[in-house]
Amino acid sequence: MITRHTFHLAMLLICGFLGICCSATPVVKSEQNKTHREVKFKILQINDVYKIEGLEKGSTGGIARVRTLREQMEAEGQPVLVLLAGDFLFPSVMSKYLHAQPMVDMLNLLDGKPAGFDKRFIVAFGNHEFEHPDPGILLRRIMQSDFDWVSCNIRYCPDKGAPGVPFSHRFKNVHDALLLDIDGVCVGIFGLTNDSQPQDYIVYDYNVEKERNARIRESLDYLRDKGARVIIALTHQDLEEDRQLANDFPGEIDIIAGGHDHYYIQQQVGRTWITKADADARSAIRYDVRIFQNDSLIEPPRKVDLDSTVANDPDVGDAVNKWLGALSATMKAQTDRDPNEIIGMTRYRLEGVETAVRKDETALGNFLTDVVRARMRTDIAFINGGSIRINDNIPAGAPITVYDMEGIFYYDNKLVAFELTGAELLGILNHSVQRVDSGDGRFLQVSGIRFKYHADSTTGMPPYRVNTEDVEIMLQGESKYLPLELSRKYSAGSIDYLWKNGYRDGYTIFSQGNNGTSPKRIDAGQSISFRAVTEEAIAALPDRTVTTDREGRITAVRN
Repeated sequence: MITRHTFHLAMLLICGFLGICCSATPVVKSEQNKTHREVKFKILQINDVYKIEGLEKGSTGGIARVRTLREQMEAEGQPVLVLLAGDFLFPSVMSKYLHAQPMVDMLNLLDGKPAGFDKRFIVAFGNHEFEHPDPGILLRRIMQSDFDWVSCNIRYCPDKGAPGVPFSHRFKNVHDALLLDIDGVCVGIFGLTNDSQPQDYIVYDYNVEKERNARIRESLDYLRDKGARVIIALTHQDLEEDRQLANDFPGEIDIIAGGHDHYYIQQQVGRTWITKADADARSAIRYDVRIFQNDSLIEPPRKVDLDSTVANDPDVGDAVNKWLGALSATMKAQTDRDPNEIIGMTRYRLEGVETAVRKDETALGNFLTDVVRARMRTDIAFINGGSIRINDNIPAGAPITVYDMEGIFYYDNKLVAFELTGAELLGILNHSVQRVDSGDGRFLQVSGIRFKYHADSTTGMPPYRVNTEDVEIMLQGESKYLPLELSRKYSAGSIDYLWKNGYRDGYTIFSQGNNGTSPKRIDAGQSISFRAVTEEAIAALPDRTVTTDREGRITAVRN
């Protein structure tokens, strides 16, 4: 019997690091895809999956529930095409310690055939696939994969500064554009990835005017020329860019199965459906497709919630537990900490999912910013929602573990303090809410601040605004909020990432990391670990219980 180890070894010899070119597209024998009968198939779409075990202590999401859903759909008697629209290797605590091997192992189990290649499971590269600076980790995960990858706009550079070659030239299971024969019907798929994760070993063809649309045009022409009756763009980019893709190629793409936004989206631009599921498989998207002799019909997509009503597949569940055990052993060996160690308890739910911390006031955001404000002894404190990396909720009345801390502080920032005028703070708050509906990482969680923001429908104006009278400040040592004074200076605490690199999210006042300037620091310049300070704060609480809840620090005023 051919084992998975044997298969991966064969891939390594055939098309691994030696750079031997492999076919980018398999041959599809479909007589230009003409069919004289109705053909039906289904699509199961997920995206941005980081935790193999699911969320909220495993009560929702997770790969084992995806396997169950696929099995249920296949039991209906029609082929099922499974798509993952990028971001699954990183970032996660498990991938950090085990180099993303568990995630690929779990995805290899989605077809229920541990030793077989899954011809109907296709993934796109997400920006976080390139998070690790060592390219060898990514290359090994591709070789480990018993499924296909697609990318039309990414080139691999074996040497820094080299022009690069498509991944399809190095790996048999990576394709510029992919043709699938599904019950005699040709389905075409191409992948597209945004350029938000720079690395020396990657070149992105993503500039719209120069490269991106040219790569897309090549893929579309190829797929149509080969007889594709349905064309799917498997993308990892912002919704606005997916909408632009549909508008730039009107009527040419049937489905844009997207990722990157982390929350459920369903829109139609012309005849093109655009869908995104909730991150970490909290939901999936289902399509039902019918192909006739001269026409096709794609039913409106449906959201499927993968909550506790969907059972975990037992075989995948066993594999998840095996990898959780491996993570525990590795963390103990490397950090001398047990991920299951309880460091505290919650009274209320601490919301850490990105759809919360990047759009709303949360109990977790309030607690973390209170910790910063107290430790730095400043009037106010704020952190960007994008810096809270757990993308999970810690339920009310549940333990807070070392594993949770690893997730929240995937990047352990240091604390800083500086001064801002009231006018500067008002500008920062206005910028914080400008993309609130898209869940952008710039959104701030705050302490010592209470403010409102208004929807503004005035043509040519930003969609949201914060007025001076909408902001109140509670000065350090005081117990009540006072109106913001534009000319007054306030001390502020935050994290070094925002202070140095806030310009990346449009905070031009924080440009230290771009050969610019940021407000002068007023702390002593010590390297104070945000995580260590937070764990100390929890240990000092009565019964080590976090009692922070939402309390109206941020209010949306919908006119």
